[in-house]
Amino acid sequence: MKIIVPHVMVLGTLLLAGCGSKSDVNVKDLSDATNAYLAKKGQLCLGISTKWPVDLQDSDQHAGSVKASEMAALEKAGLARSQNAEAEYTTLSGRTAKAKVLRYELTDEGKKFYREKNVVGLGPNKEALGDICFGQQALDRITKTEGPTKFGDTTEATVYYTYRIDNLADWANNPNIQKVFPGIIGTLNGAGKNTVSQALVLTAQGWVAK
Repeated sequence: MKIIVPHVMVLGTLLLAGCGSKSDVNVKDLSDATNAYLAKKGQLCLGISTKWPVDLQDSDQHAGSVKASEMAALEKAGLARSQNAEAEYTTLSGRTAKAKVLRYELTDEGKKFYREKNVVGLGPNKEALGDICFGQQALDRITKTEGPTKFGDTTEATVYYTYRIDNLADWANNPNIQKVFPGIIGTLNGAGKNTVSQALVLTAQGWVAK
């Protein structure tokens, strides 16, 4: 549910101190902490964390296949390209076999939006998994705060804010992309409107995201 709080009421919920201590609670400190968090964790991505290239076997290419639809949309948008290829795989018996696949690779344009997310596997079998990101979430304005509240030795506060989207990729407005990745629509429409909450904790260095 959207929360609308006039700016004067926001100020009224905070303890505005003029000494500038790291333990003060004010709009600037909470905004800075939220911005710092979003700078690290606010990437807006398609949610297809995978390794590239992406190989689709015959069983993956049937009508209604989610992965096939996603790859086709990325290719139409110029972010990926496909070609017929042959891939090796290990059978249940441990033997090596080959299969014909439709292989998708990122184009130079697609590589601009690729972000590595994590690495899985052990030893030499480690694989990088990444996503394709279309923008960066950033703080628009704080609409409400709760706290600070003491929990034992910990002091916490909650910030409610609206967001904006920086560095929005043109292809995020592509109808084919939005059809296959419908979550984009809600994210774009919610900019400056939807309210998001973030818990913050007070440290020796100041407020940081929990």
